[in-house]
Amino acid sequence: MENTKISIVVPIYNAEKYIDRCVSSILAQSYRNLEVLLMDDGSTDGTPAILDDFAKKDDRVRVIHKENTGHANSRNCGLLEATGEFITFMDCDDYMHPDFIEKMYGAICEDGSDMACCSFRYVDEEGKELDWTTPVLDRKAVSSADAQRDFLLTHNIEGFSWNKLVRRSTMMEQGLRYAEDQKAFVDMLLWYRFISFSGRVSYVADKLYDYYQMPGSVVHSIGDEKMGNFVTTTTNIRQQATENGLGREGEYYQTSRMLSQVYDQIRIDVKSGLKSGFLRKYGWEQLFGAPGKEVRKRIRSFSKEWEIMGGIKLLLIGLYLKK
Repeated sequence: MENTKISIVVPIYNAEKYIDRCVSSILAQSYRNLEVLLMDDGSTDGTPAILDDFAKKDDRVRVIHKENTGHANSRNCGLLEATGEFITFMDCDDYMHPDFIEKMYGAICEDGSDMACCSFRYVDEEGKELDWTTPVLDRKAVSSADAQRDFLLTHNIEGFSWNKLVRRSTMMEQGLRYAEDQKAFVDMLLWYRFISFSGRVSYVADKLYDYYQMPGSVVHSIGDEKMGNFVTTTTNIRQQATENGLGREGEYYQTSRMLSQVYDQIRIDVKSGLKSGFLRKYGWEQLFGAPGKEVRKRIRSFSKEWEIMGGIKLLLIGLYLKK
């Protein structure tokens, strides 16, 4: 199995506090045939020297120093530089469990699939698992259509890069790239499209990746530009789903994800004493592409369970959005 080279791309910017932990977790993988591409995105702290030191100690490591152009561009550059048959993308403040590559690639080999997805943990600074909802995956292989439905209707396949191992040739042949014109949510549409082009997708139940939650990150707070990126991304995914014959599922995805995003921002605003400026900032059309009446109609049509949950969120959201 280890005749196959696997590439790991890590976009990095000013990460001297945690990059050692990240790279060390890669080099400690039980699967050894790796190409590690450390994409230094114009760091101005001690990061470049740390990366160069890793390259001196392990010939699997290649450091690429570049101008600061953002993490989407760094990932795209890493994809073009990579030579592995399979590839994964890691965030520089996270860490892999030692059997991440072995179990992910093992599932791909066993199932004859183009992509593997695993469960993961949200962790704090000390590595303690946070009590947040994470994917609940069974070990199995599914068709592209079933994986698309899981992506659109559940949280089992999120649009993250770091819990996936994929066939690099599929990305190259289909022109799949990260959205460099966006500041946030650059990978969600890419991974939905990748699933669309896959023959089979492997699910790995194990929590093989630790995703570090930095206080104040995009997961917790969102400004105008990032909210615009979220609107664009969810709209594009819905359109792609419609083209794939899953229009109903795409509508659910767009509506439910925006409801959750707006509801989370309201909770943050309330907790801050209404200081975030979120109150009356956006209108229904801006966020959902439809008036509030139409959004309520969508919610009622999805399912009884969602009607109750979504209805509660809608009541609060209706008080916050522009009339």
